[in-house]
Amino acid sequence: MAKQTFESFDDIDGIILRALAENPRVPYSEITDTLAEMGYEMSPEGVRYRVDKIIELTTVFFLVDPQTVSWEILRVAVSTKDTKDSKHEAFGLLCEQPFWHVSRGIGTYDLYAVGSLPSLQKVDELVTRVREADCVSKVDYIVVTSRNQDMTQYLNMDYLPTFSEE
Repeated sequence: MAKQTFESFDDIDGIILRALAENPRVPYSEITDTLAEMGYEMSPEGVRYRVDKIIELTTVFFLVDPQTVSWEILRVAVSTKDTKDSKHEAFGLLCEQPFWHVSRGIGTYDLYAVGSLPSLQKVDELVTRVREADCVSKVDYIVVTSRNQDMTQYLNMDYLPTFSEE
């Protein structure tokens, strides 16, 4: 089944997502009140409909706080060799490793990955395995020692498109 596209993600959806990020159990009536304070009129049923549509676009992603289970968070940035298939090969290699996020894009590095490992020894083993791959030219990494996680910034309202920008 093809994934449905969401043609009209707007400010209202952003407000709903922010409310849900702050409290996933917030009643729809409270979201309706928040929308009204921001100048939008919508019934709780309308909010429920919007939430259902937003849920179709999201993925469930449960994160255990690695610090509470004494695991290490590893972030790697990979540059690949300048060969025809090196980016594709390196992407496949990272996807086969214990990373829970692997991405390919445009920027300073070719690939980026994040994983959680039970020890610094396992971190060293994984970084070495990636570095030794024929398709890889450079690996930079960081083991996270502290972090700030603010899911309300995930879809920052200041950067959401508005109807006037479309």
